Amino acid sequence: MKRCALWLCFVMFLLLLIVPAVVAQNPNYNNGPVWRVIYVDVKPGMGDAFWSDIKQNFRPLYDEFKKQGWVVDYKFYTNPVMEHPNDWSVAIAIEYKSWATLDEMGEKAAAISVKHYGSREAMMDAAKKRNDFAPTLSSKLAREVILK
Repeated sequence: MKRCALWLCFVMFLLLLIVPAVVAQNPNYNNGPVWRVIYVDVKPGMGDAFWSDIKQNFRPLYDEFKKQGWVVDYKFYTNPVMEHPNDWSVAIAIEYKSWATLDEMGEKAAAISVKHYGSREAMMDAAKKRNDFAPTLSSKLAREVILK
């Protein structure tokens, strides 16, 4: 009798582990990586300052984040057709392995950023200057899906 009860408990435990994974699957697609897309409005005449900042600050930081295994890739997009005066002009797309990567980066990425800029104050000053010539309009997270 005890053996039967133990067997039943074991089967119930396995079901509790397996059922959520089976239910969470979508019949139409598989989950892919996570993307953050940042939309910025580069002010007229400030394109050189923006792209210089990207080369001097964004690229070295995110190349290091790639080496750390947090970032898979990053891409830039330009908006050829502005729909209204405050529309975005450049989108920055950053590909992460998974949602967990965003949590994992936290303090480690902040330490790398501070090291790159020399100090937290210098990092904050650079962000303020960047906001003057290319304010961030929005930042969105999205899960890429791969059709089955």
